[in-house]
Amino acid sequence: MKKYIILIITICIGIQAKSQNISGKVLERISSDKFNPIIGANVYWENTNIGTVTDKNGLYSIEEAPSLPATLLVSFIGYEVSNMELIDEQYIFYLAPNLELEEVNVNSRQKSSKFSTIGTLNLETLNTEEFEKAACCNLSESFETNATVDVVYNDAVSGAKKIRMLGLDGIYTQITQENLPLIRGLSSSYGLTFTPGPFVESIQIIKGVGSVINGFESFSGQINLEYFKPDCEESLYYNLYGNLEGKIENNLRLVKKNGKWKSNLFAHYSFNDNEIDNNNDGFLDMPHINNFNFFNRWKYENKNIGMQFYARGFMEERTGGTIENTSNPYLVEINNKLIELSSKTGFRMPAKKGKSIGLQTSFRVHEFDAKFGANQYNGLQKSAYLNLINQTYVKDEKNILKFGLSFYVDEIDQDITEYNLASADSGEVIALWYSQEIYAEKRKDVMPGAFAEYFHRWGELISITTGFRADYYNKTDEIYAIPRVNIKYNPNESTAIRISGGRALRNSNFISDNISLLASNREISFSENMLPEIAWNYGLNLTHCFYLFDREGTFNIDFYRTDFENQIVVDIEDQGILTFTNLSDIPNHISFSNAFQIDFAYELFKRFDVKLAYKINNSKTSYLGGPTYDFSSLLETPLLPKNRALINLAYSNKATDWLFDATLNYIGKSRIPRHESIDSEYSDPFSLINCQITKKVNNFDFYIGVENLLSYTQENPILDSYNPSSDKFDASLIWAPVMGRKIYFGLRYKLRN
Repeated sequence: MKKYIILIITICIGIQAKSQNISGKVLERISSDKFNPIIGANVYWENTNIGTVTDKNGLYSIEEAPSLPATLLVSFIGYEVSNMELIDEQYIFYLAPNLELEEVNVNSRQKSSKFSTIGTLNLETLNTEEFEKAACCNLSESFETNATVDVVYNDAVSGAKKIRMLGLDGIYTQITQENLPLIRGLSSSYGLTFTPGPFVESIQIIKGVGSVINGFESFSGQINLEYFKPDCEESLYYNLYGNLEGKIENNLRLVKKNGKWKSNLFAHYSFNDNEIDNNNDGFLDMPHINNFNFFNRWKYENKNIGMQFYARGFMEERTGGTIENTSNPYLVEINNKLIELSSKTGFRMPAKKGKSIGLQTSFRVHEFDAKFGANQYNGLQKSAYLNLINQTYVKDEKNILKFGLSFYVDEIDQDITEYNLASADSGEVIALWYSQEIYAEKRKDVMPGAFAEYFHRWGELISITTGFRADYYNKTDEIYAIPRVNIKYNPNESTAIRISGGRALRNSNFISDNISLLASNREISFSENMLPEIAWNYGLNLTHCFYLFDREGTFNIDFYRTDFENQIVVDIEDQGILTFTNLSDIPNHISFSNAFQIDFAYELFKRFDVKLAYKINNSKTSYLGGPTYDFSSLLETPLLPKNRALINLAYSNKATDWLFDATLNYIGKSRIPRHESIDSEYSDPFSLINCQITKKVNNFDFYIGVENLLSYTQENPILDSYNPSSDKFDASLIWAPVMGRKIYFGLRYKLRN
């Protein structure tokens, strides 16, 4: 269970206040009459950007809140407030160590993004303020101001995006909603659009191997979404978004409380029906989209039990391809329908400290159909997930044991059919020449598993989390061992050094994982027996929080390496051919990814935050070299930038009613697979600039912004676009935006309880 180390003291200050500043001290209580100053404690007014930190003597001085009464918050890693006194017009806070530190996942509310020095896992947390810096319409757009997660385009016709992390495709990142499965199976290609950004309260990004409790996946890490809870401060939230390209989006959140029962309702509807072809290639730059999302949660909690129930429905229709009245039409249709029921139940054992039992369940039905020209894909997935977790202290809170059982079952029915259609000069289809089934599969994946995880802390400097799970897979009739370890060393309270390593497993659904590649006329071939993907991940991290000129900063360095035992190699190296191969079937097979990243964040001057990041990706995979060759070749992962950089600037005025945000993303060159229509082996580097201005008026936020300010687009994103029936046609080789400058505007309304 996550705990939030947020220390809250409410201060109602009357009009008799004599000065414009509130001052005081933050002290650590050593004994009844002995105290030490706390250096670098955060002191700030709730729901504002007005804050400060304590100096070397534990002293602080903060300007008065914009309105009264107000709530003053004090936070410091590893401590909680034990008492507060008013002495000589100074507010003195006394802090004591918090012994339940290991359960913390979110350690600050003051910054919109934060690296943690607390847990053994390498955790970065993004909160609502971070999402509101940009047009966060769905999950794929929630990382535009973040350097860890890269967002790229699937293809040039569907308008969908995907993510990359640690130099690996998003399918190797475990994406969960409140630690329940979110994106897997048929949802791997378009699942990022299933979650509207305004539904999400925070995103927790874990780099490297995660906890065995959450499953056997997590090659490159885990992205966990935390939705707004029924006990949040806002009883009503509404967001209206629109852009000049014709997209309109509506988001609504409601909270209902009735005794010990609480519930919240989320609703989303968006549409885009404008016909835009700015590059004059005969194809829509952005498809027509209708998207509806419904989510309802019920929560019950008493002294010994906590229960949550979720119900969710999602429906999306995308229609793109050639514009109307095209002589050689190419139609794109993508339909997603999903229904999901989930629950989380926890039992506390008051007779034994630290003892608890939790049960997580999730049931999902997902229907997914996609048409790219002559290629028709149909898929149906029925899934069930159960996870039983038992937690107990071994002697004390420095030794925590978690163990349990898990169960996955996926029924998948999918096929690909190629249709050859005859058309009149007008573009109207007049006959079906023939159809050919390219691929058909109906299978049932069953994976029961058992796991155990042990946490131990030596003093205040070293902590270790070791985990092991064993999962049986019915398709291969094998038991897979998943060991993992995460070690953290704290040379001081503001610095963490982490080492991690472990194994990950994934059942590949190679067609739906790469559905965007059907936006071409490639001939598809695949191995007869596709094996599970298995890899080892190793990581090293340094996180340092510092205070310079009484302002907070963070310095973070990561290096991670992933080595695959088996991988489904997606070979698009030969024009007109798409091949899926087991890495283990390739002679002298090698597949690895090295990822280096450095981050720096600092409040350059008051209320002006600067965030800098630079990353290097080195990812290579063995390929057969072509359908007629029996040798392998080691090549760079195609369309993966070697270098990326990010600069994010955020400023607010003194009253915090004007917010200014700007983000520059530099994307380096990436290798392009061979194609006779492309002369260069590598793409050109480019930059994307996004800006936004927000004005707060009472309960309203009004915002206006621009994406891709420089209007950079990929030249000829659709190869041989005027002849979509040729073998040279390809809309899947994408490394840059298809749309140019995008101006958007909107408002948010927030009604607090």
